[in-house]
Amino acid sequence: MSHPRVTALTQPLFDRSRPLPASDLPRAIDPDLDLVDRWRKGEVDAFTALVRRHQRRVFGLLLRMLGSREEAEDAVQDTFLNLHRHGHRFRRESRFSTFVYRVAINAALNRRRSLGRRRSHSDAFSEAQAVGHLGPSAETDPESALAEDQLRTRLARELHALPEKLRAPVVLFDIEGLSYGEIAEVLQVAEGTVKSRIHRARQALRARLADLVTRPESGS
Repeated sequence: MSHPRVTALTQPLFDRSRPLPASDLPRAIDPDLDLVDRWRKGEVDAFTALVRRHQRRVFGLLLRMLGSREEAEDAVQDTFLNLHRHGHRFRRESRFSTFVYRVAINAALNRRRSLGRRRSHSDAFSEAQAVGHLGPSAETDPESALAEDQLRTRLARELHALPEKLRAPVVLFDIEGLSYGEIAEVLQVAEGTVKSRIHRARQALRARLADLVTRPESGS
């Protein structure tokens, strides 16, 4: 039997409308530029405001990448320390948030390299539940809320089981909402590579979640 509400919960991951490419977005819509300018002029409060604006999404990204709340918290600190040190590299060729994602992904990769394989898969899976509880559910019915929590935990677990090179682009695209062009810039790879990795990640997730996917009933 298919898991209740699976189709509604997984559909956005596998089929959502695409955002405009970064090249089609005028710089004027970047909400961070004023704060960036003030920060570069030496206003400490402006950088603090940038941190507050982005820290939640950066934490969510790093939690999904690392699978551990503790490691994600440390990587968030690494991200904003590196951002403060290397913010001069931001050239306004894309949104500042894209630059923040690049710094965060690098922080995650560096932390995973330093961790090596000290954490077992079971440890990582036990942390997956935290990934599934980043946002509160709007569902008020207890049974449906439990089913949604179980699905989120399962999805987080299978997402974390993906190879790193597949996990990053699918998280950035399907969960964080970045365009192919933005992801290519974040990961420093070609757009074609981004599309290919997202496709492969989705295929892997579909296979791993096959027992939960609701299939349409055939007509009589």
